[in-house]
Amino acid sequence: GASGAEYLPMKRSYASAATAKLTRGAYAVRAVGCAMGARRIVLCLPADRPFFDPMPDETAKRDVELAAEWDGTPAGVVGWAEGGWAALTLAAKHKQLVDRLVLVSPPPPGTEPKSIDLDAIEAKTLLLCGMRDDAASHADRNWWRDRLNARFEMVPNGGHDILAQTWRRILGHLAPHTLHK
Repeated sequence: GASGAEYLPMKRSYASAATAKLTRGAYAVRAVGCAMGARRIVLCLPADRPFFDPMPDETAKRDVELAAEWDGTPAGVVGWAEGGWAALTLAAKHKQLVDRLVLVSPPPPGTEPKSIDLDAIEAKTLLLCGMRDDAASHADRNWWRDRLNARFEMVPNGGHDILAQTWRRILGHLAPHTLHK
């Protein structure tokens, strides 16, 4: 389980070079081993962001393994900003293994790589957007909600960078029933 886990500083030397190549660019899917647990959570970040645990104390309260590299086993997947394209790709191509998906401050619709078949996504999906996110219009948020049949939640006082602010909610959606007693 995650109890007693040691959280190491996230240095470039720990990260693998694995990336998910998509039509309109490369989106980083870098891995760092965190606490070993029953439920794998794959965190997909924009290519220019190093891998990190948004809230190590919250992650440690659950029986989960946080990684940014998918290993072919069942997983919950979260994509933040442009990292959403990598998350959507995993959910579409591996729908039998990706049962839950969270998009946090998703990229604008219409900019998706042609290789993503959004119709193939069957994962139970949560969409989180900040009320003060100037990068996402009301129409964009509704498009994502309707296109993915997602539960849509607005984050009061949240801007674009709401990953840490919503981490507890994200873990609750991706890994229900994993809190340590």
